[in-house]
Amino acid sequence: MAKLKSLIIGKVKDKASICKASLFYSFSSKSVKYIHLALLKSTTHTSHKPPDSNYISDVVSYSNGRHAPVAFGAVMWRLQVTKNAFVAIKSLIVFHILIKSSRYKFEGLDRGRNSLKLNDFSDLSSNLTIELSPWIIWYGRYLDSLSWILKVAGSFPNLMESSKEKSKEKDCVSSYQTGYIMRQTDSLVTFLEHICTRPDTPLLFQNKIVDEIRELVIQDYFTVVILVMIRLQVLNERLTKPEPVGDSSLNDLRLVLMRLEECKESLRGFFWRYRRLAEDFWCLVETLKADMVHSDKEMVNFTGLVQTTVKDDEEMVELASSVQTEWVTFDDSEIAMSELLKRESEWETFDD
Repeated sequence: MAKLKSLIIGKVKDKASICKASLFYSFSSKSVKYIHLALLKSTTHTSHKPPDSNYISDVVSYSNGRHAPVAFGAVMWRLQVTKNAFVAIKSLIVFHILIKSSRYKFEGLDRGRNSLKLNDFSDLSSNLTIELSPWIIWYGRYLDSLSWILKVAGSFPNLMESSKEKSKEKDCVSSYQTGYIMRQTDSLVTFLEHICTRPDTPLLFQNKIVDEIRELVIQDYFTVVILVMIRLQVLNERLTKPEPVGDSSLNDLRLVLMRLEECKESLRGFFWRYRRLAEDFWCLVETLKADMVHSDKEMVNFTGLVQTTVKDDEEMVELASSVQTEWVTFDDSEIAMSELLKRESEWETFDD
């Protein structure tokens, strides 16, 4: 009875929202009206299925034209006014697809600014919404990080299928300075670290909505893996050149590799989708770590050699000092000179 009551109330709210939007935007352009109606129809109060893909496609299609700011603004407005967990998480899914699919460069989110205002979200209406609330908070921060990745990388390219795009991306990265590549890599690894903080799947929420979120996150994960992989390859090539990168960049790379290693176990659950790519990526991380350890050992050996050389030099100086103590003093030289003068008349000639 409780579930039936919740379902009926949800349907009534959905119909009321659609009627209100139809009246409110009746004097606006058709595009603006359709954006809001499509968004409302894709973010209903029902809990058993993700947003309707047809309505999402309508919102995305408008986001590629001059009404793109309206589409993004409508989703953010929907997120900020709702207190319902199902509406919120569906709106986040729409927003996720929107920022990846739209050609419009959305600048509405700033890293760490809590732009979506979801850090305190809580829906206590049922056990199901209570378990879902941490997911909404995490997902909001996730999209905040994703929008920052778009700014750092310049775009979110589809690198999964096209080797041409991968080659193009590597050529682009190769033109960057080492410090800039390290800053990009740091941001990408931070994004992977945030994926590791995802909540456990709610026990009561075994349906397609969380599956949809997981699917979108997996796609992002492997795209970011390729972006990180390309940057690590470029850095590795620069390390093997006669003029390697500076010590600060080496230290930054060492820290990045350590952070990646700490993420590996948490991200293992995603490996099954593109196992070969995952294996190649983590093999590259292990190879770079081994190279760094080898370089550290060589540096330790070189340092020991330098210390030994310095010690030998100190012993030579000490020996020289002990010899100098036996040198003739000024007074002794006067005595020697007087003895020389006395015996001068007694020296033998060359012929003799």
